[in-house]
Amino acid sequence: MIHPRRSSRVILLLVLCLAGALSLPAPSLAQGSGSLPPDLAALIDEALKANAEVRQMRASARASKETIRSAGALDDPDAAFEIANLPTDTWSFHTDPMTQKMFELSQKLPFPGKRRLRSEAAAEQFHSDDYSYQDKVNEVRAKVLEAYWALSMAYRNYELTQKNKQAWEEVVKVAETRYGVGQGLQADVLQAQVELGNYLDRLFQWTQKQESLLADLNALRSKPPHTPISRPQPLRPRSFTLKLNELLAQAEARPQLQALKALIAKQEKSVDLAKKEYFPDFTVGVNYALREDLGAMKQSDMFGGKFMVNLPIWQASKIKPKIREEEAKQEAAKEAHQSARNQLAAAIKDRVAKLQRLGKQTALFDQGIIPQARQAAAASLTAYQVGALSFNQLYQSEIAVYNAEMQLQEYLNDFEDNWAELEWLVGAELPRTAGGQK
Repeated sequence: MIHPRRSSRVILLLVLCLAGALSLPAPSLAQGSGSLPPDLAALIDEALKANAEVRQMRASARASKETIRSAGALDDPDAAFEIANLPTDTWSFHTDPMTQKMFELSQKLPFPGKRRLRSEAAAEQFHSDDYSYQDKVNEVRAKVLEAYWALSMAYRNYELTQKNKQAWEEVVKVAETRYGVGQGLQADVLQAQVELGNYLDRLFQWTQKQESLLADLNALRSKPPHTPISRPQPLRPRSFTLKLNELLAQAEARPQLQALKALIAKQEKSVDLAKKEYFPDFTVGVNYALREDLGAMKQSDMFGGKFMVNLPIWQASKIKPKIREEEAKQEAAKEAHQSARNQLAAAIKDRVAKLQRLGKQTALFDQGIIPQARQAAAASLTAYQVGALSFNQLYQSEIAVYNAEMQLQEYLNDFEDNWAELEWLVGAELPRTAGGQK
């Protein structure tokens, strides 16, 4: 067994090393406008073309565009046929000079400005739908990124579990050897075999996780769940150097906010259109009347015209409530935009804080904790072989390596998740720093 005083010194040395790792700078990464892995870029391109949600939003935007012209179009003209002044005693068209067969054509003309406002309101609705489509594109892109890196982590964690399983198989052999020569305990052998079984269980879990994530990634591309995908690139530590103020300024152009601004503009047009209801619409028409001859007396046909206006007299019960309704919708649209803007700023600040934290944590684990844990595990196995260390201490050192390596992968995946969400929130692809070698 290790002497208590010596053990205390070792623990103190490890604590000092970890404290030093906390003050280490971020990993030295190649700076520049790093790009996405080619296979990931291809998956994103496939998803944006085939994803059902993207296609649905694209179709909705196309439909909105088609309403612009129809919103400002005139109503269909009215055509009418009328029989006038037909005497009921004879039911004859040849006995009364006033009997006529009349054809009429009329057209309703909205008060000047109404058609223009209807078209402009429809155009703003199209702009809102188009921006919503663009935001959906960014959302699906972020989901593909998250699924890709999660699948990458699942592959890597399977490898790490397999590697630690092999290391633990060596521990089992050492425990069995020491027990065979009378230097170890049977309980140590049994505990080692139980832990080896736990690694097998973890391998099953990571295999299932790979299948689930593959199905998620295929769903985003509208592919069958078991469609094969080449193994994703490994996760790499990356630095975070973006400025919060610049991100907040850039987010003002996010499609989601632009869509809400377009709805505000639409409601402004709707308010103006509602106020136009104070003014009447017009109807103009012409008619042509056919008259039959009365015996030897020939009768000429007759031509006429008409001009009509509606009388907007129901102002208190119809026009004014409609104006108040549209003004309330306009106010609601403004509040929705301000609420989304506030939530967006908070979300961006949250992602920036998380990315800064994750950058430091990956540096700590990559440069400090994992190398030290590996050294400690190697030293512990050597010490256990010669009887200078208990099995429980060996177990703790071995499991510490595994947990640290898995934790690093989780931090790396969280970094990429938050990065993808930040790009969605900002509404644009952000310059990436290339990952370091791992």
